[in-house]
Amino acid sequence: MNNTDKSGARGIEAIRSRLSRRGFLMGTAGLAAASTLSACSSPFAQDGGSNGGGGKKLSITMFVFLGGDLAKMPKEFAKEYMESNPNVSIEFYEQSNSVGYGKMLAQRKADPEKPLVNMGFFNTNTSIQGIGDDMWESLDYSSMKNAADVLPIFQRDDHKGIGIGSDQYGLLLNPDALGSKPTSWSALWDRKYKGTLSLFNFPWYAVYAAALANGGSLDDMEPGWKIWEERADQIKLIVESNPQYLNVLSDGTAPLTTYFAGTGQQWINEGAPLEYVVPDEGAMPLPVFLQSVAGQGDDETEVCQDIINEMLSPKWVSRWAETSIEIPATQSAEIPDSLADLPAFQQSTIDGLLEIDYDIVGEKQAEWTERWNNNVVPKI
Repeated sequence: MNNTDKSGARGIEAIRSRLSRRGFLMGTAGLAAASTLSACSSPFAQDGGSNGGGGKKLSITMFVFLGGDLAKMPKEFAKEYMESNPNVSIEFYEQSNSVGYGKMLAQRKADPEKPLVNMGFFNTNTSIQGIGDDMWESLDYSSMKNAADVLPIFQRDDHKGIGIGSDQYGLLLNPDALGSKPTSWSALWDRKYKGTLSLFNFPWYAVYAAALANGGSLDDMEPGWKIWEERADQIKLIVESNPQYLNVLSDGTAPLTTYFAGTGQQWINEGAPLEYVVPDEGAMPLPVFLQSVAGQGDDETEVCQDIINEMLSPKWVSRWAETSIEIPATQSAEIPDSLADLPAFQQSTIDGLLEIDYDIVGEKQAEWTERWNNNVVPKI
């Protein structure tokens, strides 16, 4: 698929749209590359006007995921964006959400008006935690023309961020080492597979799957807890890193798990003898959100919203899907050819995704983690 052909939103219409709000992004330097639109006043241009294009730079730090190809699309986007907006400089903070968000919180406590990053990519758990911590600015969806194309599952009523794509939890297994290919979430606690299971940290989704299968819900996880507190010995080991995970799955030490479809596919692409299976009951979506950080200046906030809007164009949503191996968030973004035949990207998979209220997950995460560590881990 040629993504470049789907980038028309970056032409004159997009530039005119940006300038119609406050017009601070560029002086004549950026306009000359795209059109002969009349210059507008910019607080970043010399003498308050647009002549010369020599205004001060506005620096934006973007949080991007560390590892694999996850920083590839943001860096490609930034190069193109800065070429069109030379008074904006985009730098990158590459880190895991778990480590990086802790540093964001520490900086917020030290100086709320000087956030560690201005905007970025955040997984579902971090997004929900950030809402509780008042970490995010509300986005103005009505002024973001690309937001209207975003599927409802990726939008928030409070506008505290907006999704760009979604990974999913399903079954990941080594079929040869396991001796079969289960297709139900119940394989995780099925005595047939006792001692074959590896899990990463606290897998709330495994507890949720057990709860659903036994009449429970996110609001009533007790049926799931009962299963895992009684069958903790299903678990052979808890892994602490992706390299360890890959090793124990590939060499057959613990050939069954539930994990990200995207990460699993990256391992498969590298030659690992693994297979991702969409459970019969449905996979669990894990949206990735774009968010603007609270506490920054008005100019930074406006640029961050503009960046997010541009990233939601079909071109960049498709590119994110391709590099992160995620379902695209917008209706008009095409699934890249390299992903179209994968189980995670079939229409039946997308239609069958389980509905999850991540506000509940975020609210209960600490409580659930403590219970897992106290009542399940010691019995492994």
